[in-house]
Amino acid sequence: MGSARRRTIVVTALMGYAVLLALGPRLLGAWAGGVILVASFAVGFAWLVLLVAPWAARGRNRSLGR
Repeated sequence: MGSARRRTIVVTALMGYAVLLALGPRLLGAWAGGVILVASFAVGFAWLVLLVAPWAARGRNRSLGR
């Protein structure tokens, strides 16, 4: 998967999360807190796995002289 596609996935997840933050309490009522908590974890995990991990792996290989 290319870098642009990974970035698109993360940006789309962030946009969905922003909409959830804005409309979640009105649409979900009492469940909004739990859903937002799970969504926060999912977006953070996607960011970490799709953007940070490949970047860190490339940096590590360069610093080892490979």
